[in-house]
Amino acid sequence: MKKIICTVLALICIFCVASCSEDSSSYEKESSVMPTIINTSEYTLYTNIFYNDYGSRFENQKVTKTGTFTTLYDRYTGKTRYYVWGYNDNTKCCDWQWEFVAPDENNLPDNGSLVTLTGNFVKDSNALDGYWITDATLTVITKYTPKSTYDIDMCTMDSTLERVQIVNIQNKSDYFDGKSVSAYGRINSDNSIQHPYYDGDFELSFTTSGKVPSIGTYVIVTGTLKNGVIENAAVEETDLY
Repeated sequence: MKKIICTVLALICIFCVASCSEDSSSYEKESSVMPTIINTSEYTLYTNIFYNDYGSRFENQKVTKTGTFTTLYDRYTGKTRYYVWGYNDNTKCCDWQWEFVAPDENNLPDNGSLVTLTGNFVKDSNALDGYWITDATLTVITKYTPKSTYDIDMCTMDSTLERVQIVNIQNKSDYFDGKSVSAYGRINSDNSIQHPYYDGDFELSFTTSGKVPSIGTYVIVTGTLKNGVIENAAVEETDLY
């Protein structure tokens, strides 16, 4: 019993640290470079809630999250979903993401902006993973100003959210046909990329008339979607992921 109580108290402490702490760094008000948010406590909390079934212990608590803002389109439910996300550590292989209900869908920052989110952590079957943050207030710390814009900009997502978006693109391709897109990953073949860190986690095909880097190279791929494939793609090497 003492061990269980200590475990619960430790998790509550992690929840408070992850929810209430704010990065003390100074940020530009506007930037063409996306923020890199590292928060190990947030990742520990995320894995405990969604993989170790501790969510019920934190329901209806007020939370504060600082991270990168992005959206994905869930064609299965016909909903745009809103997230704040970051990484566990500098390897960027593990990430965390908190879904929230947007306070005003018509007054949101550009995807990729650095934001602070406050609201209530609640259980809801409408949330993609069963929990989300409601009664939200969103404060923009740094507005992201991308050099190019896309209908589906997966370069503003962590790799977990990118995988979810790719599943939608591949399985509900009719809806996405004709939309401009950006994606990132490792070259898997001369016409596909895969997850930037994990073999076999996802794969996305493309067509291009340009030169394709060697297998394993980190790239950004941009183009137009057709039947779940990025057509007429530009393939650019990157060291951002």
